[in-house]
Amino acid sequence: MASTNQMDQLGDGRFRLAFEHAPIGMALVGMDYRLHRVNAALCEALGYTREELSYRTFIDITHPDDVGRDKELADKLFRGEIPSYRLEKRFRTKDGQLAWLDLSAFVIRDEDGEPICGLAMVENITDRKRSEEALRLSEERYRSFIVNSSEAIWRFEIEQPIPTDLPVDAQIEALYKYSYLTECNDAMARLYGRDRAEEMIGSRLDQLISISNPANLASVRTFVTHGYRVHNTNANMTNPLVGERVFSSSVIGIVINNFLVRFWGVQRDETEKRKAADQIQHSQQQLRLLAAHLQTLREKERTSLAREMHDSMGNSLTSLKLDLTRIARRLSNPPDDQTRTEIVERLKSASDLLDQTIDQVKTISTELRPGVLDKFGLAAAIEWQCQEFERRTGITCTSDLPAAAQLFIPEHSIALFRILQEALTNIARHADARNVRVTLRLDGPDVALTIDDDGRGISTEEITAPNSLGLLGMRERMEILGGQFTITGQPGRTELNARVPFEPQLIKAR
Repeated sequence: MASTNQMDQLGDGRFRLAFEHAPIGMALVGMDYRLHRVNAALCEALGYTREELSYRTFIDITHPDDVGRDKELADKLFRGEIPSYRLEKRFRTKDGQLAWLDLSAFVIRDEDGEPICGLAMVENITDRKRSEEALRLSEERYRSFIVNSSEAIWRFEIEQPIPTDLPVDAQIEALYKYSYLTECNDAMARLYGRDRAEEMIGSRLDQLISISNPANLASVRTFVTHGYRVHNTNANMTNPLVGERVFSSSVIGIVINNFLVRFWGVQRDETEKRKAADQIQHSQQQLRLLAAHLQTLREKERTSLAREMHDSMGNSLTSLKLDLTRIARRLSNPPDDQTRTEIVERLKSASDLLDQTIDQVKTISTELRPGVLDKFGLAAAIEWQCQEFERRTGITCTSDLPAAAQLFIPEHSIALFRILQEALTNIARHADARNVRVTLRLDGPDVALTIDDDGRGISTEEITAPNSLGLLGMRERMEILGGQFTITGQPGRTELNARVPFEPQLIKAR
C-alpha cells in the first residue's frame, strides 16, 4: 500500500498546480477508498470543504444504488485487472441533493509498478441529466398522447425540402413527389384498414390522399396557399380495405429558412357523421314531402267540402224555400184573418232565415275554396280577396296585378292565395293600418307576391317569436314548394314577400 508521503509528493510541482486549478473535479483516492486530496472543483460540485471530504471515503458520498458497481470496478482497478474505468454515477451533496458526476478513474503507480493511489476525475453532469430526464418525461408524455389518442396523428417528412416561393402548382407537385410518412399512431392505421402503425410507415402521400380527386386537390391547394396551415379540411379516400371514407384534417407545415421540411397532421373519420347528416337531410326532405302531401290532401278536402255544401245543402235549402213559398200561397185565403196573418208572418220569417242560411253557406264555401280561384286564376282571386277585405274592414286595399292573365299550377296558386289570406287577417287584427297594397308579378324565373301595409310595423321579436305560427305556416308553404318567404318591419311599414319558381299551368286538350 502506498504511503502518505508518496501521495504528498504527488502534490508538488506542476502536477499540484494542474490538480488544484483543473476545471473538473479531481481526487486522489487511497486503496482504502479514502479521499486523501480533492480540488476546488470537486468541493464546489459536492458542497463540502476540503477538510470535510478528507474524512470520507468515496463510498460515503456515493448514492447507495451506485456503490456496488463503483466499488467492484475500483477493486479491479487496484488489483490491476483493468487499466481504468469510466462511470456515470450519483453522489449525495452535503445538503442531501442528488448530483450526477461523470467519473473516470486511473491508478498512479511508482517506478516498480506498485499502485500509489487512484486518480479520480469527475465532470458535473447534473444539469445534463436533469435535461435528459425532462426530455425523457416529455417524450413519454408525447408518446402516451400519440399512442392513446383516438384521433389519427401523423408526420410526413420531405426528402427534398420545398422552396415556399415556388408557384403553387409546383409546390403541390413537389409535395406529392417527395413526401413520405415517417410517424403515425395506430388510430391512423385503423382509418386506412391496417392494424399497426408500423404497417403505414414509409407510405407516399399519393398512396393516402389521391390527387385525382378534385376535393383532395382543393384541400392540398388550400394548405399551400394558406401558409401551410389548414383547420378541419375534408379529404376523400377510396381504399379496398375500408371503402369510401371522408376525413377531416388539421395540418401544420414546418418551414425553415423558407423551405418546407415536414408537416404534421391530426385526422378524424367523418364518414359516419356525414352519413348521419345526409340521413337527417333526407328525413327532413321526407317530412317536407309529407307536409306537402298533407297540404294537398287538405286542399282537396276543402274543395270537396265546398262542392258538397254547395250542391247538397244549398240545393236542399233552396227546395225548402220553394216549398214554404207554395204553402204560403195556398194559405193566402184562410177562413180566419188572424190565423192567416200569423201563418204568413211565420212563413216569411222562415223564408228570411233560409235566405240568411243560403248566404252563409255561400260564404263558407267561398272561404274554403273561392270559386274565382279555380275559374279565373290567381290574379282574379287576389283582386276579389282585396275587395272583400276592404268591404269587411274598411281598410283601403289595392292590387297591382299582371296585365296578361297567367295560369299558374294549382299548388303555387293555392299557396300564394292562402298566404294572402293569412297576411290580410294579421293586418286586420294587429297592424292598425289604413292602406294595404298587394302586388303579384313575374320576377325573373319566379312569381312574387308582395303585401305592403302602412301600419305600426312588425318587430323582430314578433317575427322570431315561437308562437308566430301564422308566419311559420307561410314560410313552410314556400319552402315546401322550393320558394322563399321573408317579412320585414319598421315603424309605419311592414312588407311581406313570398316567391316560388314560375311554372305555368299546362292546359290539357280535351
